[in-house]
Amino acid sequence: MKLKSLLTALTLVASPLVMADNILVVMSDKAEMTLKGGKTYATGFYFNELMEPVKRFIDEGHTVTFATPSGVAPAMDPNSDSLSLFNNDQAYYNLHKSLLKELKITDPVNSPVISFNRVEQIGVDKYDAFFAPGGHAPMEDLVVDDQLGRILTAFNKASKPTGLVCHGPIALLASMPNNDEFVAQLKQGKNAKPAKNWIYSGYNMTVFSNSEEVTATKYYLNGGEMYYFPQDALISAGGKYQRSAEDWGAKVVVDRELITGQNPASAIGVAEVILKQLDAK
Repeated sequence: MKLKSLLTALTLVASPLVMADNILVVMSDKAEMTLKGGKTYATGFYFNELMEPVKRFIDEGHTVTFATPSGVAPAMDPNSDSLSLFNNDQAYYNLHKSLLKELKITDPVNSPVISFNRVEQIGVDKYDAFFAPGGHAPMEDLVVDDQLGRILTAFNKASKPTGLVCHGPIALLASMPNNDEFVAQLKQGKNAKPAKNWIYSGYNMTVFSNSEEVTATKYYLNGGEMYYFPQDALISAGGKYQRSAEDWGAKVVVDRELITGQNPASAIGVAEVILKQLDAK
């Protein structure tokens, strides 16, 4: 027994330790998006865009930390709770719905979500990758959140995987020094002028396309009208926009550490690239 124990100990010492990465998953804590004319639209994170990547991260043994601006539990966009977004596969849908319930992400009392303040207190350098799902909610708060801007800037400087999907990439504008002014100009229908030193200027990227947004507006916004479309905003900011050949087709764009997905069908692809970049580090 002693010899066996000694050999086991030596094996453990000789074997390299496999360290799990900590992936920061950022969401809006808003449950409504403001539309023109004072109308509002119930929104939040898109179910499959959050949970397909999160399940992949957890299945690969990584730690996932959830954060919203104020640490409030996020809401799920009611339109995203759909079997169609899970390939009409009931078992596949159930796996992700069960995990959402297990993690208690939306539980107003027991949610594990932390605030951006807490993220900065812990230290942004403690996180190995960044991920943000879509849903329209990021357009309400993340887009002008200065703390998120600092977090994104830290990931950019460290060249750490930074993945965002569907409407999530609009949050990249938070890293623009004049984010509030830029977004205000977009809302006013003016020719928005970005700061010259936006860290993602010139990056190839994607986001929910204008044509997809037109369809979403027709069927989901109950006749409401958005102030601006994400595609137009990122192009005006200096992003080099790419999209799928057809609406709703999966499209993932990778440029350095930035990984963006166009729509719900692109969520799992973004997750796979994040994992690939983590494995390569």
